[in-house]
Amino acid sequence: MIHTGVVGLKIKFDQTWAWRAIPIGAVLAARILDQIKGGMEWGAVVVDLSLLTGWIIGWMLAEADHLMYATMCNPQEMTCQRVRSEIDKKDWRRAWGLLQETRGERTKLPIRNVLTGFVMTGLGLWIVTSSGSLLAAGVVFGFGVRLFSEILTDPDYQKWYWIFARNFEPSEHRGILIAWAAGLAWQWLVLLRG
Repeated sequence: MIHTGVVGLKIKFDQTWAWRAIPIGAVLAARILDQIKGGMEWGAVVVDLSLLTGWIIGWMLAEADHLMYATMCNPQEMTCQRVRSEIDKKDWRRAWGLLQETRGERTKLPIRNVLTGFVMTGLGLWIVTSSGSLLAAGVVFGFGVRLFSEILTDPDYQKWYWIFARNFEPSEHRGILIAWAAGLAWQWLVLLRG
């Protein structure tokens, strides 16, 4: 695992991160190949950069739930009080570090749940098929892929269903994942075709 410091942030590059980047990499590669065949135009390169920028924004939006949980959803917890104290001191780096160190403590997150995943997938289908903004398409696609990849790798899938009043069976979970994957695959194909 390689760590790189960028303005005080540590980004982990490992195999998990790499396979999560494949969807946008494939879309950008296909779009660039089409541009090379048709003659490179700088306007098309800017459009592709807006898609990549949207992907990065959507990917980072998934981190907002830890901050939201710590500052608004459950302020009585000790970790949340420590994070808010660091934010009050304007020590953003330490606050972020606390959130990362204690991320396993938070299970009922406002963004990391199945309902948010399906809403974002539906919104993504609408934006990708009807919008001219590749920035917006990149945001919803990046956000959706991030949530989907995390639910796939999470050993405790039940915490993604905390908003429902019952436990979900493994067969129900598989069905939900298949439906979610189909929505993301459709978005990917639309973006791939340009």
